[in-house]
Amino acid sequence: MIMVAAKSLIGAFLALTVLPAWSEIQGEGSLTVSIAAPAYWCPYACSALGLRSGFTVDIARAALESEGHKVVYKNLPYDRALVEAESGRIDAIMPTFKGEAPNFVFPSYAVSLTEYCFYVPEDELRRYSGLDSIENMRFVATSGYSYGEDMDAYISNNQGGRVILIGGDDVSNRLREIVRRGRVDALLDDRLLFESSQNGVGLVNAGCLDGRHAGYLALSPEDPDRSSAIAEAFDRGFRTIRGDGQICEILEKYRLGAEVVLDLSGDYCPSNFF
Repeated sequence: MIMVAAKSLIGAFLALTVLPAWSEIQGEGSLTVSIAAPAYWCPYACSALGLRSGFTVDIARAALESEGHKVVYKNLPYDRALVEAESGRIDAIMPTFKGEAPNFVFPSYAVSLTEYCFYVPEDELRRYSGLDSIENMRFVATSGYSYGEDMDAYISNNQGGRVILIGGDDVSNRLREIVRRGRVDALLDDRLLFESSQNGVGLVNAGCLDGRHAGYLALSPEDPDRSSAIAEAFDRGFRTIRGDGQICEILEKYRLGAEVVLDLSGDYCPSNFF
């Protein structure tokens, strides 16, 4: 009997140690889901200490809460958040492209759409019109991001030369300062992030990459059963809050329209809503 009890205690301890670091069991069938994102990704993901968490975080929270779950949100640099989620120390990161975390578990519904553009000083005449147009342009971008197959290959082949990658905290503002100091000719950044910032003075849009990229709630591959259950709950909740207009209300808080979320249209968010 003592041996059986000991084994039971050991098993219970091991079961608890594989739970994500911020997670807890709330009750039967109810989970606390830990999500991380950089604070500088506003309006996608903002400071966890501020009044607004970011529209993608708000969408995830509303969707999961509609299914009886709780969301705990924390800020981490993106590279670190990827590592923490991959190891299972947190449940998810967002918004994430599937190409950035191919072994993660993803819901069916995306929470954002991203367009990447080049930004240059106002007196810079060069413009982006395809990879050939940047052969003599030095630019800075963010490490850990996926910019699409062709641009990712170009960056990989030219990193340390014509391309500089930076990571860590407050990347968006650091990208701008590197251009302003003349270390590079341009920066490559998310259009919504750049144009929502108050730190874009003196820089202009020099052309955007083809295509837009869907961002998802990317769930840890460490516990596929748990992550799959969260993904399924998110999908059910997404349909609920899309149908009852909660997503539209979330976007309205950020002065955004339905075009920033895949699988959302004017049918759900009438144009006069904003």
